[in-house]
Amino acid sequence: MPRTDTMRLRPLSPGDEHVFADWAQDEEFRIANGWPERDRDGHLRHWRRLIDAPPPELIRLAVELDEEVVGYADLHGLAPDTRELGIAIGPSSRWGQGLGQRAIKTALTYGFSVLDLSRIWAETHETNDRAKKLFKATGFIETGRHGTDTYRGEEVSLVQYAVERPY
Repeated sequence: MPRTDTMRLRPLSPGDEHVFADWAQDEEFRIANGWPERDRDGHLRHWRRLIDAPPPELIRLAVELDEEVVGYADLHGLAPDTRELGIAIGPSSRWGQGLGQRAIKTALTYGFSVLDLSRIWAETHETNDRAKKLFKATGFIETGRHGTDTYRGEEVSLVQYAVERPY
């Protein structure tokens, strides 16, 4: 089959849990994304619950490239016009190929056009240079530095970003 290089978002579906459980075996991916250390069955159970009964405040979509799951995008929150964006590209061997930037742009399009959001915000750890670079490259503007969280075993500051819907 010829490669089309098409990226799209779709709802999570049964079977995706196996992809995500595989990513959990990638220690670099797991640590960078703050996933707990569990056995494969534990990860499968976690993802099946999210697929079968997602919390009402979470829209989690699979990111597909040529019909292969390469990540997921979250649009999180209950406000009618704003959501928090989060993405993960997996496994770590896919990092540095531009997929994160494409996934963010695809998620922004979805959020502004399908969900009719007026603002999308994001947050990352001060020491997560990869994420900070991605947000800036996709039009996010730093809006503040509030709070702390553990990242890679260290308590670090959080940096917030936002982007407004283009009119």
